[in-house]
Amino acid sequence: MIAARHAEISGAGIAGLAVATALAQHGWTVRVHERFPEVREVGAGIALGRNGVEALTALRALDEAVADGQQISRWTIIDQWGRTVQRGDIDGPYMYSATRKSLQRALFNSAQRAGAQVVVGSQVAGADAGGLVLEDGSRHPGDLIVGADGVGSRVRRSLQERGVRSRRIDLDVASLRYVIQRLPGDPVTEMPEWLHGNRRVGLLPLAGDRIAMYMFCPSGDTAGRALPIDVENWSACFPHLREVFERLPREGTWLPVVETRSRSWAEGSTVLIGDAAYSMAPNLGQGGCTALHSAVALAEAVDGSEPVALGLQRWELAERRYVDYVQTWSRRYSRMVSQWPVWGVRARSVTFAALGRSARLNSRFAGVDLGRR
Repeated sequence: MIAARHAEISGAGIAGLAVATALAQHGWTVRVHERFPEVREVGAGIALGRNGVEALTALRALDEAVADGQQISRWTIIDQWGRTVQRGDIDGPYMYSATRKSLQRALFNSAQRAGAQVVVGSQVAGADAGGLVLEDGSRHPGDLIVGADGVGSRVRRSLQERGVRSRRIDLDVASLRYVIQRLPGDPVTEMPEWLHGNRRVGLLPLAGDRIAMYMFCPSGDTAGRALPIDVENWSACFPHLREVFERLPREGTWLPVVETRSRSWAEGSTVLIGDAAYSMAPNLGQGGCTALHSAVALAEAVDGSEPVALGLQRWELAERRYVDYVQTWSRRYSRMVSQWPVWGVRARSVTFAALGRSARLNSRFAGVDLGRR
């Protein structure tokens, strides 16, 4: 009888728990290391596109993940003159909203049902050729070592020390997110986004009486980044959203939007996934969805008798075309919105409209059309 392969995973976020679940479903023994005292359920809303929905279905976590969300029927982008420059009507159950808290909880429960072990308060210092090394000096060997420890990945740093080139790029944009009370007149199944100059605001409906909101502005926009939110300042750009701005809590944190690019995601039997490998601007609803899909695909790639390193090479070759594509267009979207010359925003509206008419471009954002199945 062949002994089960074993995986050690750094990070109990979306990517780490998804990989843990997928591997355990394929018969692996799995241990996840989370540096905090508990698996944190943080964040605001998240949009789940078709590839994310399909991955959550495979992980047997979809129903719980979207329990506090809403099936989305349409998304729109509206310019500062009130014109809809892009619109997508969604047929079938291919896009949902969810809170990150609900998604995280669903993946954690799914991982435990599949038999994965999650160890909290376990602080990873890095990885060597065959194991995770903790800050207390202990070493945990595995047939597969996974760095799913976010933008500041300790595992990625270890791979850099072994010659794998990667870099972190600040896109000079700041983001702020909230979950607030829904009021009459707020969208129920539609996900609208408004542009004005170099600022943008979006709403994502959730279940019950809640709605998620996100705001973006350039890092140098001092008035825009003030906390509490300057209601008058933002209402001057988005007067129809004044009541929304007035509902926002006084507390909040503007976070920098960063992108991680790695020359390789795998070295030997060690692999990076999610933000540790390819963080991207959160513009196309694909950051979390890409991590979910990649996790399912990774487990399938190493489900066999061939060396794990070969399976990881095949996995990266198959995934990179899509991930690089979406990361590139997420970055372009960010620059179009937050760095476009203010005097030329009418031309930007024309550009958005032209891009919105590209069926091939938009289908690829959903994780299809590249033979990823």
